[in-house]
Formats: sequence, C-alpha cells, structure tokens
Amino acid sequence: MRSSGKTPAELDEEGLVKLVAKGDRAAFEELYRRTAPWLAVRLRRRCADEQIVAEVMQETYLAVWRAASAFAGAAVGGTAVGWLWTIAARRLVDAFRRRAHQARRR
Repeated sequence: MRSSGKTPAELDEEGLVKLVAKGDRAAFEELYRRTAPWLAVRLRRRCADEQIVAEVMQETYLAVWRAASAFAGAAVGGTAVGWLWTIAARRLVDAFRRRAHQARRR
C-alpha cells in the first residue's frame, strides 16, 4: 500500500508517474499496462515498420522510468499521457533521422 492508501490500479496516470519517479516498479508496470496499447497504435499510424515501433516503445518507457521526476503535470497544464506521447513522438522522429542517416551512408 502507498502513503495515499491507493494501489497503483486505483491511481490515475499522473499519480502513477509520481510513484514511478520514486522508483515504484508496480506503478511503472501499471502505467505500461494502461498506456502501451494505445501508444503502439498511435505509433503504428505514423510508422509501418514494426521494428522501429518496438524500438521506440522501448526507448519511450526507458525514458519515462529515468525521467519521471521531471514530469511537471497539471502544474503546467499537461497530462501524463500527453507527456508520454511527447516522449514517444520525439523518439519516433529520432528513429526516422537515424534511418535516413544510415541510408545516406550506404
């Protein structure tokens, strides 16, 4: 049980990110369980390459784990899922740039 008295399954995404910032693995797993399906769908709408989508998903959740304490949330008018999407979208752009750079080198 957390200090709030709620389990990760009872928290909203912002609450989960706050717990992830404290190193709570159960909160991270719950955040992943809730958000990975829709995030994968959104990425697939922008990229048909499953390998790139998988890499971006992995990089995104690694970034979330490492940078959860940087999430400002409602204090700046943002949401946890918006923050997550921003990370994923930037990672996808990075993947496209890497691919283009590799293609030019060949």
